Amino acid sequence: MNALSQFFIENIVVVFFLYGLGFFSMGLAVWLELGRSSEFRRTRALLFLAGFGLLHGSHEWIEVYTHLPGVDTTADPVGHLLLEVFRVSVLSLSFLLLAIFGLRVIFAHGSAADRGRRATIKWTAILIGVWLALVSVTLWTHRPCGDNCVTAVDVLSRYTLAIPAAFLAAWAMVLQHRSFKARGMPICARDLLWAALALLIYGAVGQVFTKPSFLWPSTVINSELFQQTFGIPVQLFRAILAGIMAVFIIRALRAFEIEREQRLAAANEAKLAAQQEALATQQRAHAAMEKLNRQLQTAVQDLTMLFDLSRTLAATLDRDTLLQDALANIFKSIPRIQGGVVFLREKVGQPLQQVAAAGYEMPNGSDTAVTEALRQAQKVAEQVIAHNHTLCWTGESFLPVNQCICLTQSDGQNCAGYSFPQRTVGVPLVIQDQVNGCLVLEVAAGANCLTTRDHDLIHTVASQLSMAVANATLYQEVQAREELRGELLRQVVSAQESERQRIARELHDGTGQILTALSLGLAAASASVPRDPELAARQLDELKTMSTQVIKELHNLVMGLRPSVLDDLGLVPALRGQAQKFEERTRIATRFEVNGRICRLQPEIETTIFRIAQESLTNVVKHADARCVTLQLTYGKDTIQLTVQDDGSGFDLDEALQTDSEYRWGLLGMQERVSLAGGVWEIDSRPGAGTTIRVNIPLIEAVTEKTSEVLETSEV
Repeated sequence: MNALSQFFIENIVVVFFLYGLGFFSMGLAVWLELGRSSEFRRTRALLFLAGFGLLHGSHEWIEVYTHLPGVDTTADPVGHLLLEVFRVSVLSLSFLLLAIFGLRVIFAHGSAADRGRRATIKWTAILIGVWLALVSVTLWTHRPCGDNCVTAVDVLSRYTLAIPAAFLAAWAMVLQHRSFKARGMPICARDLLWAALALLIYGAVGQVFTKPSFLWPSTVINSELFQQTFGIPVQLFRAILAGIMAVFIIRALRAFEIEREQRLAAANEAKLAAQQEALATQQRAHAAMEKLNRQLQTAVQDLTMLFDLSRTLAATLDRDTLLQDALANIFKSIPRIQGGVVFLREKVGQPLQQVAAAGYEMPNGSDTAVTEALRQAQKVAEQVIAHNHTLCWTGESFLPVNQCICLTQSDGQNCAGYSFPQRTVGVPLVIQDQVNGCLVLEVAAGANCLTTRDHDLIHTVASQLSMAVANATLYQEVQAREELRGELLRQVVSAQESERQRIARELHDGTGQILTALSLGLAAASASVPRDPELAARQLDELKTMSTQVIKELHNLVMGLRPSVLDDLGLVPALRGQAQKFEERTRIATRFEVNGRICRLQPEIETTIFRIAQESLTNVVKHADARCVTLQLTYGKDTIQLTVQDDGSGFDLDEALQTDSEYRWGLLGMQERVSLAGGVWEIDSRPGAGTTIRVNIPLIEAVTEKTSEVLETSEV
């Protein structure tokens, strides 16, 4: 034994004290850092590292107590044994805490929701189970007593707990070193790497050289071999590594201070950014408020214009007046518009008609320029109606409206220098779901381009104009219909009076004279009976013939008014009989067809169908010059349809309805009958192409249904 070894053996108490001081100071430093908040996920695992340092340092200080000069623990064997058991328990628990620290950090890198708690518990239990199993087997096999038993447990704790715990903790520090490095803490990462290296050497070398015991390999590789080989006790080697480890771990703990500084700097930057953002938000809010004020002013102007326009349009139902007033409102609200024209067409296919114009008056009286401008406006209107969307006329070509408005500002700012191509803008007018008109506006020469606000306002005005024109058109149609209905009523009353005069004339001229003759004949026969019975008999025969004639004439008169077969047998027999008589009387080939399942209808519906068929056949005789006519009656599930078709000369429907003729009133009468029954009346006729009349009336209630099969086609 050399002098150096002898020196450290004599001062082993100091070695144990420094050994414990290194671990205890490390544990205390780590413990103090636990109270500070951190964003590191593995901060709570430091609790076990702190526990390891404090317990391991306490273990070494127990060794100090047992090695103090003048202290003889062997004097009390029981107390000495209890102290040794306590020392070994503290040693084992400290290594177990070091292993838990390593496991918590290692498994915290995973993606488990519990941050590796379950895995840590599982492997800790395995480690404890292995240690307990080895201790139990050793004690059961060798049955050591006293100090030998405690020494065996000490050796097994270092083999099964200390060495694995050192490797796990070193691995955990390497992983934490990567986190520090990723967060921009290279010095702390390096210190932690040195601490991991010291801990790895401490476990791989310092814990292999245990106390000599009966357990292999401590019988060979032990503290005595270390002292003989290196000339210093193994406790000094452990103390040096403990000091190195404590120094570098305490230095690595500066990461928390750096982290706080980084968080403070980030908070200051965030505060500054928030202040800048608040300032920018305030500026944006101010700009938005100014923009909103401008938009509100524009909106108020637009709403005022639309309110005035609505009031103007509601003041009259005269179409021309309201359109003229609407153009005046547009000029007032959009100064860039210098002229406007409204074109309408009464029906699809008819030419456009100019119904209102303003702004085209020339002060120098140049009618040619006005005529050319209006002609150009009509050209724009025709293109708009043909394409069914708003167009701009540039003087050379037509463009969609989105290509010829200023989009820089909705209020027209920054549009003064905008090179706009349009001279005329045309907006379609949708009247009764069809494009039947156009609003054409002329942009003043040298004015700014129309803006999106102008475009939206013009479209809104066009929509109001469309509704106003539709209402005015409907009002005119209602007025015309009321006038037509009044005239039709007059015609009906006149027809009724004419029919009454005819009936009275026929009764007076025919039936009345025959009845008078019958009365006189009966008086003569009564006088002849006593004198000349044979003469009386001949007179009675003549009177019988006269009575038969009068009955026939009355029957014909009644049948002309309303055929009894319509009430007795129904619509189909009545129409069949009507068709037969029509063919016999006019020599016009007549076909009568029935489709569907025949059933009795309400009297009102049957009468309406029958009268329309009568009127249609009458018109065929009077106007059609036809050779063949077809009556088709179709019974549907919910409607009944009558179709009367002839191959006659046909006619122009519009012209026939506009002329004041008997034919016109007959058609209007049929239409009125169908309308009162809730049905639809259609007529299709062209000159030289014949005429087809279709009537569809909804079935309200069927009274009687035949049990016969469906009659597909029945001809007369």
